[in-house]
Amino acid sequence: MPFAAPLAYLAVRTAEEGGAAGILGDAALLGPLARSLLLASTVAVAAATLGTLAAWLVMRTDLPGRGALRLVLPLPLVLPSFIGAFALIAAFAPGGLVERTLGIDGLPGVNGFAGAFTVLTLLTYPYVYLPVAARLRQLPPAMEESARLLGATPAAAFRTVVLPQARTAIAGGALLVFLYVLADFGAVQLLRYDTLTRAIYANRLIDPAVAATLSLALGILAIAVVAAQRRLTGPAGRDVRRGGRPLTVALGRWRAAALAFVALLIGVSLVAPLAVLGYWALRGASEGS
Repeated sequence: MPFAAPLAYLAVRTAEEGGAAGILGDAALLGPLARSLLLASTVAVAAATLGTLAAWLVMRTDLPGRGALRLVLPLPLVLPSFIGAFALIAAFAPGGLVERTLGIDGLPGVNGFAGAFTVLTLLTYPYVYLPVAARLRQLPPAMEESARLLGATPAAAFRTVVLPQARTAIAGGALLVFLYVLADFGAVQLLRYDTLTRAIYANRLIDPAVAATLSLALGILAIAVVAAQRRLTGPAGRDVRRGGRPLTVALGRWRAAALAFVALLIGVSLVAPLAVLGYWALRGASEGS
């Protein structure tokens, strides 16, 4: 019902305004739709990769400090997308933090697809990390132990045993990321990447018919994506309870690289934005603004 009521209102409003077919067929509006789908798809894939790998490292390996890392990894969720975008601009734009503190000028621009992709990926990977970590906590170790006894490497056991059992959690988290990015306005507005939400905002006053039609199209697209995901993944599988302590994979010579990956992920998604915001806040306070 919370979703149906706004959608019904948009349907009525679009019917009243008329001209929906012409609006949706306008080549100028197909561009924002294509860019929205491109951004949402690529961010969902990237967030699924980062979230799944991070969940496996802190839940199923001997990574140092994994207890604390489990608590820190979801924290980028507290940062709104427009805050992440502002931090990126404040750090890398001309006259920004990097240029002021390190003296590096001529940095590439952060606007457009690359900036929006970076910000939204770093802030949304916890939507995949959390369900995958919960799923890995539930999985019994018997199947993995059998695969290891048969000679499978840790990577092969993860690919052939763990990944298929976590598929539903990964797909569900990726779907959340896709829908989040599809409806995002703050990051794409600040980073000047023309998506469907920017087109809706730009037309809200000058052409309400276009805004209403695009809003309805966005809602229908979200429903279609959810329906397609349900069809592809099928019904939720049987709940698997743990049959003992999860199998812990020894990282060996890869431990330093794994720890560096998790530390870098936390650094760029949480520590760096907060540091940039803190720097500009302190600078403003020192100047009396």
